[in-house]
Amino acid sequence: MIPVSGIITNNIIENTKSEWFEILTRKIDFLQSSITDDFNAEQSKLLSILKELKSKLVIDLSNSEESYKTFVEILNDKRFDKYSLEIFAPNGKLIAWSKSVAINQNELFPLPAPLGDTYFLEKPLTYYISIIDTIHIDSDVFYLTANYPIESKYSLNNPFYRNINFSDRCSRRYEVECKIDFNPFTSPTKDGKKFSFELLNNNDKKIGLVTINKPTLVAELNSIKEKSANIQSLLVFLALVFIGLGLKTDYRSLISLKIKFTLFVFYIVIVRVIIFLLDIPSRLIEGPLSEPANFSSTFAFGIVKSPIEFLVTNFFLVLIGIQFFRYTYIYLLNRETGKTNLFIRTLSLILFPLIVLLMRGFAAAIRSVIFDSKLRYFKDPDILPDFTLLAMHLNILLIGFIVVVTLLGLFNLLLKLNGYSIHKNNSRLLIVSYVTLFIISFLMFYLSKEPLVNILILVAFVTAIILVNYQIIIRSRYSVFNYVLILLVGSIFSITLLNFFNTRLEKESLKTTAYELNRIDENLIQFYLREFINQSGSDAQLLSSFTRSDLNFDALAFIQWSKSILQRESMNSFIAFYDRFGTKKGSFEVGLPSKEKILFNKIPLTDEVVFFNEAKNPIEKNISGVKRISESGITRGFISAGIDFNISKLAASEIPDFIESNLSLLNQVVNIKQLKIFLFLNGELAQVYGDIFPSREQIKLMLNTKLDSTFSDGWLKIDFSGETYQTYLLKTFDNGNEIITAISVADKEFSWNLFNFFKVFFVHAIFILILFVILFFIRIRKINYTFKTKILFAFLFVSIIPVILLAIYNRQIVDERSKESIFNELRQRTDYVQSHIESQIKKNKNRNIIQASENASNELKISFSLFEGTEQIFNSNEKYYRIELIDRKLNSDAYYHLHYLRLKEFMTNERINDYVFDAYFRQFRVENKEYILSVNDAFNKIKIPFSTTEIDVVIFGIYSFAVLLIVLFSTIFANQISSPIQKLTKAAEAVGKGDLNVQIQHKAKGEIKELLDGFNLMTMELKRNQIELAELERESAWKEMAKQVAHEIKNPLTPMKLAIQQLIAAYREKHGDFDKLFDKVSNTILTQIDNLSQIASEFSRFAKMPSLKIEVIDLIKVVNDTINIFINEKVKIILDTDIQEALIEADSNQLSRMFINFIRNSIQANANKILIKIERKENKFEIRITDNGTGIPEEIRDKIFIDNFTTKIQGMGLGLSMAKRFIENINGTIELESSSEKGTTFKIIIPAYKKV
Repeated sequence: MIPVSGIITNNIIENTKSEWFEILTRKIDFLQSSITDDFNAEQSKLLSILKELKSKLVIDLSNSEESYKTFVEILNDKRFDKYSLEIFAPNGKLIAWSKSVAINQNELFPLPAPLGDTYFLEKPLTYYISIIDTIHIDSDVFYLTANYPIESKYSLNNPFYRNINFSDRCSRRYEVECKIDFNPFTSPTKDGKKFSFELLNNNDKKIGLVTINKPTLVAELNSIKEKSANIQSLLVFLALVFIGLGLKTDYRSLISLKIKFTLFVFYIVIVRVIIFLLDIPSRLIEGPLSEPANFSSTFAFGIVKSPIEFLVTNFFLVLIGIQFFRYTYIYLLNRETGKTNLFIRTLSLILFPLIVLLMRGFAAAIRSVIFDSKLRYFKDPDILPDFTLLAMHLNILLIGFIVVVTLLGLFNLLLKLNGYSIHKNNSRLLIVSYVTLFIISFLMFYLSKEPLVNILILVAFVTAIILVNYQIIIRSRYSVFNYVLILLVGSIFSITLLNFFNTRLEKESLKTTAYELNRIDENLIQFYLREFINQSGSDAQLLSSFTRSDLNFDALAFIQWSKSILQRESMNSFIAFYDRFGTKKGSFEVGLPSKEKILFNKIPLTDEVVFFNEAKNPIEKNISGVKRISESGITRGFISAGIDFNISKLAASEIPDFIESNLSLLNQVVNIKQLKIFLFLNGELAQVYGDIFPSREQIKLMLNTKLDSTFSDGWLKIDFSGETYQTYLLKTFDNGNEIITAISVADKEFSWNLFNFFKVFFVHAIFILILFVILFFIRIRKINYTFKTKILFAFLFVSIIPVILLAIYNRQIVDERSKESIFNELRQRTDYVQSHIESQIKKNKNRNIIQASENASNELKISFSLFEGTEQIFNSNEKYYRIELIDRKLNSDAYYHLHYLRLKEFMTNERINDYVFDAYFRQFRVENKEYILSVNDAFNKIKIPFSTTEIDVVIFGIYSFAVLLIVLFSTIFANQISSPIQKLTKAAEAVGKGDLNVQIQHKAKGEIKELLDGFNLMTMELKRNQIELAELERESAWKEMAKQVAHEIKNPLTPMKLAIQQLIAAYREKHGDFDKLFDKVSNTILTQIDNLSQIASEFSRFAKMPSLKIEVIDLIKVVNDTINIFINEKVKIILDTDIQEALIEADSNQLSRMFINFIRNSIQANANKILIKIERKENKFEIRITDNGTGIPEEIRDKIFIDNFTTKIQGMGLGLSMAKRFIENINGTIELESSSEKGTTFKIIIPAYKKV
């Protein structure tokens, strides 16, 4: 197939070259029709909204007396949140609007397009697809407008930014550069490399122009080759899979586990390497999963170069780990070995350091996940991760599983090489091995120069591995749910290490922050400004704007700023545009004001950027740059930009959250707002960032800290306000000035650590639960819904449901109180503003309300808006309204509640993109005029006692821990309650199958004790009664038999007696026919002797066992059912077989009784381990029953199969003899293969069922 695909590819390439013109035409037609269809879909949505609105307005208004109020209600339906909807009165007054306003009151007339026609509406920051229509109500004509944002002009590196860009969407979807001009008068491009086509509205009128880059032949050929390479890669992969499937039968027929494992590993490694060389799956999957920045490691030549490659590698390692564990476990339990010599034992000691090194490798892998990735697992408090983080969480879980399962496999190997055997007591070996592992772990830890983990994590991990190893080899045996346990342990320690190394990374990030702060010097800032100004100055569209006076230059400035490094680094900065006379046309500034006019002595005479430094001291950096914009030597205007870098103004303290960057390079690990920064200049505290000012003693402590002589840095712990802070100090020199930078971050509280742990464990638990459900459905027929299971679920349901409900209730209470606190805080600030304004107006009669509002904003440092009617007349943050990032119109919800419902105050949510904030509105009167005052928490930072984030941390962490404890204790209690019942159930089942020797060992108290003691007494009485009844029945049977035999014997004896008497009489009388008579008498006697022989045979058959119910049964099932009877006995019973089904012809009840008798005999011989091994040898099944009991004395070994022979006081001597008789009746054999003080082995051979 692969050569064929290569030939086909070459043919396609040749055809493409020869028919490129036709192909190009088809591609352009496809692009044009596809983009047009996409646009028409957007247009249709708008038209359907308009139609729905008109219908709803006509219907609702016909039943309403308050038309304007109904207008507002309908437009603010949640279904229309994505649209800007307005209703204008016949005179053009805006009377109703939705949550966002696209067309203001003075923008309706003249109509921009005919009624009912869609068109593109250009606003300073956004393009809308819009439509204006009319509705007729009571002979009045109202204007209805519907607008849908189709493309934003700006972009922000911000989690709240909603990227609306139809051009980019088309470019990504069709893999072609697409640009849309929203002007209906734009002419098609004349560039031969591009193609333009018109966008038509609902009435087939041109409203815009789409320009795309024409596909090139080279790009098309490369695309064909890439697709062909992808197909060939898949074919190679499928070929490898089919090769593996084809060799599956031969692989299974192999006997040697070493050879099987070696071949398996070789195949898996080869497949993974080939996949890596073919660049699968990165070649097929694009996006964050294949992005190396999200995770990349140099391990194995970059085989884990992205999250998806990491996942594929882990998948293959999981397969190897599972096989390694399985084979070593089989080797541990099922293989008999000779005496281990000193050399093998010494060689096995190498496994101890190997186990410790694997633990270190585990820590190194998790460290790589933290340090070799830009992903931050604990920075944000969000519980549910995005898809990329979800994939990495799965990787982390798989790493933990791989390491734990491999460690257990190594431990299995270690134990076997040191003489572990299921036929003996291994307690001493286990204790010595476990202690040795601890000792070597400690030695390697303390001998290591740089241990990756602390001693506590090491001890916990080693202890967990030991406990899991003990649980699996001693208690759980072959349970498939052992893998769930391994996953759970791997998850716990992978998360622990993740949190541990994240803490280290956070500590290292303090050092990074200190170096970054000192890296930002005058040269770097000038570089930033030069790049930004030159980039803005080369924008052709911006250059053509300098000659226009109708543009919003503030919005243009914001657009340029939003796409620059100034926004990305959240710097206090500005950008301003000036006309050719140096007068400002517009600007956007955050934390640094721009000049209203450029002084003539500072106007550059060339097109180079001129810089000015207005810093007041050596550690401040207030730099601005100006560049002349000219065309053909004629000055058109100027562009100026500036940056103010000051420690006290870090973290965008003056930049609102809705435009703040989330990509700042200053510290991507810890939220910089959590840091406390202190800058010392020549031994004096010069700048402080944060809400903590150090005391004199704390300053002295920081200055006197001994620093490293090489790197001039150091660490210390310092207490601020009762909290311990980790602090990093860095000393640098600048122009002879000594500068010490101190960066501090608070140690995490216990609740945060709990939250971080359970946040990841919650995701891991979902994966584990999915595996558990899969295993459950696979084994659903084998799972018994036991009393223990039912009572456990009952405990969990009764315990966890109230905890969850309590957590939800507490969360709701906190949320309500948080809203109440915000409401009270905003109301209080509104009180301050209202009082301040009213006081000014009262004292200064000539002062208007706008001037009073400006004074109140400046003096109170409170940001607010003032409305007269529905129009805004003042705002403390005017720049965001000038650029129309925020609507000037009164919030529609507030308008409805204050105007129509006559409320005096109202609080609602407002939105900027996806940033949601609270806004408080209040009506008040000043000099007989009604005003509305609004204060929000977007511009006013509000501190509440407990934020919802902090409460989420506490609730999720503490309650998750509580749920974990509930699960643990519920399991323990359910086991304690159900264990006696389970023992009683199994014992009753054994009694039902004829085993009356069962006795329940227990330490129960109360009613359970009485129940179990009563059962034991019952079985003893049943045993005694059985013996007595058997004796009575035997005696009675023999008496009856004697009568029957006597009667039957008399019948032939009578004719024999008569015949003999007749023969004697004839002899005495010398009868002439004596010879003839002799023959006759002889025949008669012989006939009667035959009758007597027949009677003896019938009696012999009567003395045999009852008749057997022979049927086809599964030997494996019978043995498993029998083993389950003894599940609560203090004995470990192991079934060793590779056979899935062993069909024989036998009586299942008799076979079960036979195995019960063998197991009971072993238990009575003090055995604690019993191995039942079943193998198929040609047409027979060979069963070996081996125990580690006291064995059978040599002098009685020949008598054990004799009827009525027993060594037990109350025994009947029928067990082994009946077993032998039963086996022989089904054409099998039984023999004592070996017996000693170390144990006994019986060998049974049963013919396999031959299908006809």
